Amino acid sequence: MAYKRYTLALLAIFLPVLTVVPVINWIVDPFWYFRNIEVRGFNMIKPSYHLYERQVKSALVSKLHPEAVILGSSFAEIGLPVTHAGFTNGGQLKSYNLSLPWAHGEELYCYALFALAQPGVKRLVLGGFNPEAAPCTKYQNLGEADYAKLLLGKTAFRATLETLRHQDVRQESTADGMWSYQRYRDVFRNDGDIMANFADSFRGKLCQSPQPNRKLNYGLIDHSKPPRDASTAGMRNIIRLALKNNIQLILIDFPKHVFFYEQERECGRTEADWSALWRIASIVEEEAAPGSRQVELWTFYGYQEINGEKIYAGTAMADRLWQDDGHFNPEVGMVAFDAIFGSNHTFGHKVTTRDFDRILAEGESQRRAFLTRNSWVREELDELRQAASLRKSVPLAKP
Repeated sequence: MAYKRYTLALLAIFLPVLTVVPVINWIVDPFWYFRNIEVRGFNMIKPSYHLYERQVKSALVSKLHPEAVILGSSFAEIGLPVTHAGFTNGGQLKSYNLSLPWAHGEELYCYALFALAQPGVKRLVLGGFNPEAAPCTKYQNLGEADYAKLLLGKTAFRATLETLRHQDVRQESTADGMWSYQRYRDVFRNDGDIMANFADSFRGKLCQSPQPNRKLNYGLIDHSKPPRDASTAGMRNIIRLALKNNIQLILIDFPKHVFFYEQERECGRTEADWSALWRIASIVEEEAAPGSRQVELWTFYGYQEINGEKIYAGTAMADRLWQDDGHFNPEVGMVAFDAIFGSNHTFGHKVTTRDFDRILAEGESQRRAFLTRNSWVREELDELRQAASLRKSVPLAKP
């Protein structure tokens, strides 16, 4: 009899929990999965969402059935505007940014295969690509929603409480998958703070013996035919799947700040970067035929005002185009998408093997003219390197 009373007591305690907790998590919806109730001041701000993107973004693609998808690392998640009129065909295509911070290699490849296999997708913008294939054993459940975790898990309930507590903060993420990263954070009050932030990003790009004013060595740029082996199998698989499913595939070599390009050059890495771009252009033409509009490769290499923003500009982080040498804000992405999906071709080039050497030569000419006009580049770059070297021991937070 005592055992029966004990069992009934436990049920009396846990049954309400099993009922109430899922209902609360469903209503508050801290990960934007259910999307049934949204009330300003109650659950419109989702402060925990960004921490759990890998648990929910692919499931959201399966649920929302977007027709235009952006995929890449944090560069794409922060800077490529998912609502751009050209990207969405004037709003006719439902869009979503599936990008994830630090996504590369195997993960990015597997997410690309997942996106291209979705029945509603008509357009995929893919950046930060790796031409090698990878086993997707760790990503077999992409697109599946774990309702036990979404409704009953401790993580979901903790995120629900955070959502209810922090409706007075600025929204860093959006329901369509964008992320503002550090743009609106209060710690970046002046140019010195922004220099320190650039330095944190720049640490991994330092080399032991940079060569100032190093000229490009054209002979080191590999123009050979790409092999048909494991080193290119991933890119070929992605292109073939896009063609098979009649999906427009846009491959993007992300815009970078001029500081990034100068550091790559002075560390002797620029030729390898151009060789990799040639290889991708060649693969595109082998798999999709030259001049194909269904599969395109775009680069935004160049030295212009849009990617030559000063650190010492006296401008708050929120009003800048660049957060560091790699993370650009949507204002830059808008101009890039204007080139791809519109008629404004002032920034960016569609890359083909036929135009490759011309694009390279134009870039060199543009660089010389830009550096001649902007002597501050050398001054700020030297200070940036020094600041980055001094911050080597400071641990980095994951972007």
